[in-house]
Amino acid sequence: MSTCVVCQEVSGDIAVPGGPLQSGESALACHIPPLDGGDVYFGHLLVVPKRHVSDFAGLDEREASEMGVFMSRCTRALKYAGADRVYVATIGHAIDHLHIHLLPRWPDTPPEIPWHSVDDWSGARRVDFSHAAAFVTQMISDFEQ
Repeated sequence: MSTCVVCQEVSGDIAVPGGPLQSGESALACHIPPLDGGDVYFGHLLVVPKRHVSDFAGLDEREASEMGVFMSRCTRALKYAGADRVYVATIGHAIDHLHIHLLPRWPDTPPEIPWHSVDDWSGARRVDFSHAAAFVTQMISDFEQ
């Protein structure tokens, strides 16, 4: 088993809430799992290449294209679910497998909360694994319509 957390999510060794939201030949989109058994920010999605690649420079054209399509679809789904905005970020410092964060800004987020703290203020929508899984199930249903 790989020690890379993202590789473990892609392989299914680490369960992601509700399973993959989108899965293709070379990319995967999912809700971030609560790795410590605690809670997660509601709607915090990840888009990742299935192949272990450390940054955008390592992607081939197919991977880059599929990741872009998944980012667009997931952003639309989060907006459809009520997000005012969806922030896109990739840092790549702690985990050396490219992973793109999609962070929704929900309407009840005070305007003074900066983008990088939408998931970390006292009123942030935090949920457990089962609530995140139910959200993913609903999003998958919305994709299919």
